[in-house]
Amino acid sequence: MLLAIVGTYYSVLLYKNLRTDIEELLPTGSRSGKDLAVLTQQLESIDYLAVLVFSKDAAAGKRLVIDLSKRLESIPKDIASSIEYKIDDEMRFFQKRAPLYVELPDLVKLRDYIRDRIKYEKEMYNPLNIFPVGDKVHKPELDLDALRTKYTRTGSYDQFPEGYYSIPDGTKRVILVYMAGKHSNIEKSLDLQKRVKGIVSEIDLKSYAPDMEVKYTGGVENFIEEHEALIADLKLSTFVVIVLVTLAMFLFYRDIAGTASLLMSLFMGTLWTFGVSYFAVGYLNANSAFLGSIVIGNGINFGIIYLARYVEERRRGKDFFDALDIGMRTTATATWVAALAAGLSYGSLMLTRFRGFRQFGTIGFIGMVLCWISAFTLLPAFLTLFQRWFKPSVRPHAKLEGAVSKKIAHLVGLYPKVICGIAAVATVLALAEFPRVSSKIIQTDLSKLRNKASMETGAGFLDRYLVDIFQHYLTETVIMCHSRDEANKVAEALRAAKKADPKSEIASVQVYDDFIPLHQEEKFPYIQEIRKMLTPRIIKGLEAKERGWVHDFLSDEALKVVTEADLPPLIQRKFTEKDGSLGRFVVVEPPLDRKNDIAWDGSRLVGFIHGLRQIVDSVGPGIAVAGQLPISADMVESISYDGPRATLFAFCAVVVLVVFLFRDFKTISRCLFALMLGVIWLFGFILGFDLKINFLNFIALPITFGIGIDYGVNIFQRYRLEGNGKILDVIRHTGGAVLLASLTTIIGYSSLIIAENQAFVSFGTLAVLGELTCITAAVVVLPAYLIVRSQILPSPKKNKKSRSDGIDVPSSASNIAAKPID
Repeated sequence: MLLAIVGTYYSVLLYKNLRTDIEELLPTGSRSGKDLAVLTQQLESIDYLAVLVFSKDAAAGKRLVIDLSKRLESIPKDIASSIEYKIDDEMRFFQKRAPLYVELPDLVKLRDYIRDRIKYEKEMYNPLNIFPVGDKVHKPELDLDALRTKYTRTGSYDQFPEGYYSIPDGTKRVILVYMAGKHSNIEKSLDLQKRVKGIVSEIDLKSYAPDMEVKYTGGVENFIEEHEALIADLKLSTFVVIVLVTLAMFLFYRDIAGTASLLMSLFMGTLWTFGVSYFAVGYLNANSAFLGSIVIGNGINFGIIYLARYVEERRRGKDFFDALDIGMRTTATATWVAALAAGLSYGSLMLTRFRGFRQFGTIGFIGMVLCWISAFTLLPAFLTLFQRWFKPSVRPHAKLEGAVSKKIAHLVGLYPKVICGIAAVATVLALAEFPRVSSKIIQTDLSKLRNKASMETGAGFLDRYLVDIFQHYLTETVIMCHSRDEANKVAEALRAAKKADPKSEIASVQVYDDFIPLHQEEKFPYIQEIRKMLTPRIIKGLEAKERGWVHDFLSDEALKVVTEADLPPLIQRKFTEKDGSLGRFVVVEPPLDRKNDIAWDGSRLVGFIHGLRQIVDSVGPGIAVAGQLPISADMVESISYDGPRATLFAFCAVVVLVVFLFRDFKTISRCLFALMLGVIWLFGFILGFDLKINFLNFIALPITFGIGIDYGVNIFQRYRLEGNGKILDVIRHTGGAVLLASLTTIIGYSSLIIAENQAFVSFGTLAVLGELTCITAAVVVLPAYLIVRSQILPSPKKNKKSRSDGIDVPSSASNIAAKPID
């Protein structure tokens, strides 16, 4: 109990250090993790809180944005590094200097086009030409729209009305509040959110327009919503598990003292687990955060078996200490083996590079060991104390059969061949799905792993309005180079790759030097020549859109050299690092495709990031390719590599454990029979119903081996004790405890299915399926198979050796399962 108090303290510290950012799941040495650290270290801000303004009154929305932006500027710079809501100054700057940003060969083409077009128009409309000349004179062609798009410095920002961040009709506007530092710092994220929402709350929105609304999205808001939803899911999951497990224990044992003793020992073992885990892992991530429910659901199994045997012996008329002694000596070895099997299955995840797997495996392994220790130290101790303080509630000579296990035994006894036939058909159907195994089984649509409420009504849903406004993704990939010259070389290589591949996922490449025109003085003569040709009379005859373009060439600013000092502050700020370095990184964007977003398509995403890294590495080693997209790509790859390794190790560990315990081929094969049957059905479900494997639910596969083996071993070991022909007695007496152990595990997993986080739901669904298939194979199909087999083959002689306490034990191992009373 003293250790549990200490464990409580460190468990609180562990859960307070909850890191829900996705990069915390990656391998420690992953490239994306290292590159993100470089990005965070060198840039002032890498994420933002987006303040969306909605109103059908465009003018009112504009007034609110202006007023609100002025107030937001009061937030300290160490919290909000900058505020953006318009780009009008930048647009005017580049529009007035548009000719300088046209490459010299294209400027020559433009000069020639204007000259030839003027000549063509004169020929066409010369009143002295009395014969048609349309077929004799070739009309000059030049795609001015493509030329303007190619050289605009503000990209898709040109569509903004009056330069304000808004959709064209002005009914949806946004202010970007850039957070200083890394958004995965929950304290700073909450501080920024609180300050922004506090300022908004001070404004009477309805005084601007009756329908005025303000909502929030962006990376900071997404992170906060996911973090808070995870906390809420953890609380709900823990509460549901504790209530349902307690209820199941009481209904099964009908013994307040026994139920209380079991739960108290379990909770203390759980507190030990997370107390030790504080020193083993130091913090929790999105994978390991919900392990409290899993440890409770799985760790209680050992106490269930022990308590069931104790209750059975008490109901058989044994006194307290004899029942306690028999329960311990007949279940300790077998439950330790079960704990070790489950622990090794969790521990298999420790061999992976994936931090999300490794941390989960470490805590799971510790939990199985410590929960077994608590079951065989605290449980008998609490039972003894309750025996001293209260009148025993276990009635001697009570009914020894559980209602559920009795019905299952009756069903198996009546229809063993039918059950075997159904199992055979199910197995064949499941195996028929195996050829469908491919890389497509990996969940690459990461949006389906987000918080459900966020994606339906929250920040995840509101992200679409940012795309509506900006017409491109704001989750850019940043390539951090060592020098400005190196950044220009990388940009040149990326543009060459894009030009060479029509299907390239590179939509745009941008460096600081793109904003400083090349060969400016060489362009001046051509610009002046164009200005002379575009006389007022010619300009008057142009279309309205063309007159706007011509105005750029007539600006006096187009004949002045542009220097770094002339660039707008927004441009300089975006390319300036913390130490003042300027222009050392490249910004790359994938194409905008709402129906097939590369950010949610893992296979495309991995190819895109691999291509970027290959190009970057060809320019210079050690260049960081950082951002959310590289992190997601590395996560998808890590799952594909580590998942199968962990699953294979867990299976091999369980097989070796069973071989070491029994050392008899027949026994080993029968123990593994139920497990393999359950696993085959599980994979059949996954493939048949197109269930996807992701960074969280992959854990359910190796765990199924460790926990699933326990059920078949318990059933078959008791069958060896009872002898051939007694399998129905085994189901009636032992099936209840096995079913209860499975039920508590299912409760632990099912608590995740009601979570808002869809990754948790996917894990709970897959884990529950594994439990159901394994328990069905162990309690129903394996006994039916043994009955059918006994009807075909002669029964071997039962091999027992007697013990002084009157308990019959198989010669090769001690009893694993008790005869629990439902």
